[in-house]
Amino acid sequence: MLDELEAEARSRFEAGEYDHALAEFSVLREVRARREGPYSVPYLRALHASVRCMRFLQLWQDTDLLCQELHGKYVRTHGRGEADTVDVAKHWAWALLHLDAVNAAVALYVRTADALWDCDRPTARRLLGAAAVHAGSTVDPLDGLTLVHTTELAASFTDLRRLLPNDSGAAPSSDFDGATPGRYPDRGAVSR
Repeated sequence: MLDELEAEARSRFEAGEYDHALAEFSVLREVRARREGPYSVPYLRALHASVRCMRFLQLWQDTDLLCQELHGKYVRTHGRGEADTVDVAKHWAWALLHLDAVNAAVALYVRTADALWDCDRPTARRLLGAAAVHAGSTVDPLDGLTLVHTTELAASFTDLRRLLPNDSGAAPSSDFDGATPGRYPDRGAVSR
């Protein structure tokens, strides 16, 4: 029965019925947490799917809360640079920006970029670019963070900041970098 509910929820997600999909994924979260535990693959998959739905529904406060839980669990079980963890970090940072928690979002972008630096430099640079756009010209987003690639990130961040227009005083627009609407991203589902 749970497998059918999950298939129905995925179908609703793919059809853009995010409110209905969220309701079904929320039921799955509750049942799976009780039956299989809060670190089980099916529970984490339902939690991740709920986060994706919430982004489209612009439920930023709820997204923030679920992302805190999911990101922490993924960091412990997968590591910071794994695809699922990175996807949740993007959702979380996007929610934080909408909640005006810019410094927290920038720090999350930078930490995730640090985790990806050796294995996926283009994505790491995109995340640094998002941090640069939102940090503004006076804030050093690396200040106070313990990072593995501090020197490399600082140099890349400086280069990226030079590309930002500073004559108008307005930051260029940025968009969520990740999950695209219209298709349930199998790649982002828990695979372990």
